[in-house]
Amino acid sequence: MTVPRNQQSRRRGISLIEVIACTALVAILFIPIAGVIRASARTIESAQSGGSAATNLQNTLTWLSGMIDDGTVVTANASSLTLQRRDGTIVKITRANNQLVMIDGKSTDAVLAEEILDFSVRSIVQPKPSSRWVGIEIDLIGLDTTKNRKVAVTATVVFPPQIPEPKKGGK
Repeated sequence: MTVPRNQQSRRRGISLIEVIACTALVAILFIPIAGVIRASARTIESAQSGGSAATNLQNTLTWLSGMIDDGTVVTANASSLTLQRRDGTIVKITRANNQLVMIDGKSTDAVLAEEILDFSVRSIVQPKPSSRWVGIEIDLIGLDTTKNRKVAVTATVVFPPQIPEPKKGGK
């Protein structure tokens, strides 16, 4: 018994619908892969450039916020911050010679960031009647030497309510 010729030829190739469906599936799968490739390229570029000035300033503020969370703020005024660390040492964070430095009075000053144009600290106070000091806002303005422009970053640190209120050094 012989099979008619038109039935044999139908199953030899791929239909147009199958090609279109396969192309659509590949396109759908390629979109997330392209996103991963783009993100990898940005990460590699950032790592090779050593990070931007804004990233460095943000990392400095993140470290400083962690240090505040780990210790107790003693005083905060417009241009400096004094902290008592868990080991009892008192450190002062201030700007000196275009650097953000941490002075502990015992060893050499630790440079936290360079090319700093301004460092300011503002108290965050609850509205009256309590007027309780609940946190601080820290502004750091630096100079991006590669692009010769100012870069500003801000961090807000809120004090936990169970910690005794620090002495105000100014607003």
